[in-house]
Amino acid sequence: MSKEDDYKHNAAQTIGLANRASTSADKSHLLDLAEKWLDLADRAHAVQQRRDRRKGALGEHPLLRRKLGPDRREAE
Repeated sequence: MSKEDDYKHNAAQTIGLANRASTSADKSHLLDLAEKWLDLADRAHAVQQRRDRRKGALGEHPLLRRKLGPDRREAE
């Protein structure tokens, strides 16, 4: 499971707790916490996209392909 998925799972659990909260103050606090988990999930998603783009960009450059050979991608 990715960090993004973990954070989304934590947000869902926190929302579930908020739905069962007995006071509005507790519910509000838990919903704020769930929002923070979702912000972390968004950040983790953005970081992973940047990593994937960098990895793809390096693997697609013709000089690297020629130097490292076509089997390089399969080894990853």
